[in-house]
Amino acid sequence: MQEYPMRERIYLPLIRWGVPHTDWKYVFIMTMAGFVLPFIFGLTIFGIPAPMFTGIGTLGLSVAFFNLIRYGRRPYWFQHKMQALFSNHRQRRALPQDNLNHLWLRADDAD
Repeated sequence: MQEYPMRERIYLPLIRWGVPHTDWKYVFIMTMAGFVLPFIFGLTIFGIPAPMFTGIGTLGLSVAFFNLIRYGRRPYWFQHKMQALFSNHRQRRALPQDNLNHLWLRADDAD
């Protein structure tokens, strides 16, 4: 029998253009929105249909965005930043960027 080559490290994410396979669905959605919305609104740039530029531009921006939030950062860095930005520090665990140097008892509660 002929041996077939086996992909090493099969459990690592498959990466194309620096974007893991788990993020390509978001890249596809943003690219399709950037291509379809100018058709719906009838946008043109100097008489040239805008989807010719916006589809490719949106693809480039979305790939650049996902490369920006992935490379040189810890895993789930972007999700943690969004959680820290939109949730109160009293409703979640403490994060390293939280400023927790305040007193536990407020001045009006001390009495």
